[in-house]
Amino acid sequence: MKRFRIGVIGSGAIAQACHIPAYAASGKCDLVAVADPEPRSLQQTRDAGFRFKKEYRDFHEMLQRETLDAVSICTPNAFHADAAISAIRRKIPVLLEKPIATNRADGQAIVAAARKHKVRVMVGFSHRFNEHCEIVKRELDKQAIGKLYMGRIRFAHGGPFPGWAKTDWFYNPKLAGGGALLDMGIHAFDLIQWFIRPLTALQAKTATLRKPIKVDDNAVILCEFGKDCLGYIEVGWTSPSGFSGVELMGDKGSIIIDYAADTSTMVTGITKPSGERIKETTVLHAKTKRGAWKREMDHFISHLGTRKPFAVGLEAGMLSLQAALASYESSRTGKRVIL
Repeated sequence: MKRFRIGVIGSGAIAQACHIPAYAASGKCDLVAVADPEPRSLQQTRDAGFRFKKEYRDFHEMLQRETLDAVSICTPNAFHADAAISAIRRKIPVLLEKPIATNRADGQAIVAAARKHKVRVMVGFSHRFNEHCEIVKRELDKQAIGKLYMGRIRFAHGGPFPGWAKTDWFYNPKLAGGGALLDMGIHAFDLIQWFIRPLTALQAKTATLRKPIKVDDNAVILCEFGKDCLGYIEVGWTSPSGFSGVELMGDKGSIIIDYAADTSTMVTGITKPSGERIKETTVLHAKTKRGAWKREMDHFISHLGTRKPFAVGLEAGMLSLQAALASYESSRTGKRVIL
């Protein structure tokens, strides 16, 4: 059986926690090369027990010298476009972390390069691979709660650094391109559009409420999906507790994915004019068996060596990037933005 030659660009937190361990554990991949200009990140990778055959400081040199079957791009956001396009030009399938870029022009350049060179690119929207989200998507496709008229997503935690990120690049506007909205909101935009349909307009407010940083640590977005469905997204880097998950309301019922409780529940039924409620509650799923990162990486690796399209491609990446950029525009101008 062919073993896939893997390159990783950027060896920070997401590479160390998700990409590299999955490749190493797959039994199908060889860790051929890693590129990172930060010696500390490379050392942390070694300390974790992962050994690449070759280490580079410059990913351009790595791509020029190595023959690779796939590349994971795990750099700070500002370098995504350069790294992705460089790999695409060498006909290498790419797993690109979100957001695909920090501006529309770079995102479009990645899309154009992938089309020109006929290279498959998967975007790291890991929530798509959450067991709850997959099961809920199937229920929605069956119209289990009827036509949706409202969607709500809240993704919030204490922030990426210190604790998660290996350096403070998340708080550097030039490297990150944005704060909580671009980091966590990008996932929410992907999910809500996957569950409902592409956004048609939005109005947003971003703010830096608690952290002494130069990017937003909280954001609220009012979403429109045509004339018959609304949505609400809240994301933040200042939340020690509280609900995290998804709520979807349809004409026949509702579905809630509670990330903290690790459950997804559907409620269907009616309320009579008398006030009597007739309802049925169904637990769709409980107790995740395999984490979203593992399932995401399994999907990517299983599609290497085939011509099958990845489950999440650049179209989804652009939809979410455009929504995030429109949110920053709306917050800056105070106006509703049509998409």
